[in-house]
Amino acid sequence: MDYANIILEMLERIKKLEQEVSELKQTNISSRAAPVDDEQRAISKILSLPHAASKRDTTRYLFEGNVYLKNRLVLAVVKAYVAKHASVTRQQLKQVFDKTLQGSIGVVENAEEAELRSDHQVRFFTKPEEIIHLVDGDMYVCTQWGILNIPNFIKRAEQLGFEIEPINK
Repeated sequence: MDYANIILEMLERIKKLEQEVSELKQTNISSRAAPVDDEQRAISKILSLPHAASKRDTTRYLFEGNVYLKNRLVLAVVKAYVAKHASVTRQQLKQVFDKTLQGSIGVVENAEEAELRSDHQVRFFTKPEEIIHLVDGDMYVCTQWGILNIPNFIKRAEQLGFEIEPINK
C-alpha cells in the first residue's frame, strides 16, 4: 500500500474542502451586504424546503448487466474479484480493498473480527449467500456506503478492470 499517495490525496481533499468552506463563507457575507434579487430568493426558498435537505441519493449502478444500490454494488464487485482470484487470502483481499476506501469499518473484514461488534449484522452482509469464502477463512463485506465513500470504491474497482456505470434517476 502506498501510504504517501494516500496521505497526499487526503491532504488535497482537505485543502479542497477548506476552499469550499471559505467560498461559502464569502458568499454568505457578500449576500448579506448585497440586496437579494428574485433568483437568489427562489434558490433560498428551494434549499430551505424540508425535502431538499432530506433527499437521499438514489443513484444505482450498472455492473456486469445488473443494477445495484451502493452497498450491493460493493458486494457484487468483491464477489467478482474473488471469482477471478480464487486463491486470494483474507489479508490480500483486505489489501486490495483497503480500509481507506470505506472509512472506519473498512470494505471487508474477517468474519471472526466483524462478529466481535454488537452491530455486525447491520454493518456487514452476513447472510450465508453474502459471505465471501476464501482459502483461509470467511470475510464479510461492509454495508455502510454513501455518496462520500462510494466514489473511492468505484475508482478502485475500475483500477482493477471492472466497469461500473452510474444510473441517476
